[in-house]
Amino acid sequence: MPTLRPAVAAAVAAAALVLVACTAPTDDTAAPSTTPSAPTGIVASMRPADRPTCLPEGAAAVTTGPEDDPTLVAFAGSGTRGVVLAPQSDGQVCQWAQQLVRLVEEGYLVATFGWSGDGERSFIDAVDVLRGVGATEVAFVGASKGGMYSAALADELDPVTVVALGPPAEYDGHDARSASSSYTGPLLVIASTEDRSVPALSSKLVSRADDPATFLELSGSAHGVELFTGEHRAQVEQLIDDALASGFGG
Repeated sequence: MPTLRPAVAAAVAAAALVLVACTAPTDDTAAPSTTPSAPTGIVASMRPADRPTCLPEGAAAVTTGPEDDPTLVAFAGSGTRGVVLAPQSDGQVCQWAQQLVRLVEEGYLVATFGWSGDGERSFIDAVDVLRGVGATEVAFVGASKGGMYSAALADELDPVTVVALGPPAEYDGHDARSASSSYTGPLLVIASTEDRSVPALSSKLVSRADDPATFLELSGSAHGVELFTGEHRAQVEQLIDDALASGFGG
């Protein structure tokens, strides 16, 4: 199981205390809080959950949304620079465990989540949770379905950057094509030439036709998070690091 350095784990514990403070009931005589936080409705919707065993000790988890169809959101790290790692359609929080640890070690506050029956709600809930525990700016990194939502909802949620690995141009009734979006921030779409799940031509529509730098096609058939297990892993991780550094202003 991945581990976090002691200093990082301490920062996660502090974030968890913020969560407890935000969700704990108060009496009518308690003094009003002056601590900045997410909107009351967002914070109130968080319910503490058991940490998935695939995540390091010190990570925290909550559920949010309807109790009969909740979204499980797990987070770790500290600071105000938040990163949402959005899974593929067949993935839950464990799919991004290694990258979550890696990005936490680089100084980010990182969240990932499992899909509920409403993909849009799950994605937005993950962003809200991350902001609720301290992120003032958020970047989106998603694979396949997660990459599609990262691009499709960017004009609404205003991320500092979007990185999408093998995203379909359309999915779940959503349109992720750049031509249909008003988002003008940093964008990088990465696809595999022989991806059999989502053709590279579909992913390319998510990039900007007038900006070739927003699209990179790699050799092979790796789809989405499979890029982290093949020959292009180091390159893809570096591209994500560069996108985050640029999006957050260095």
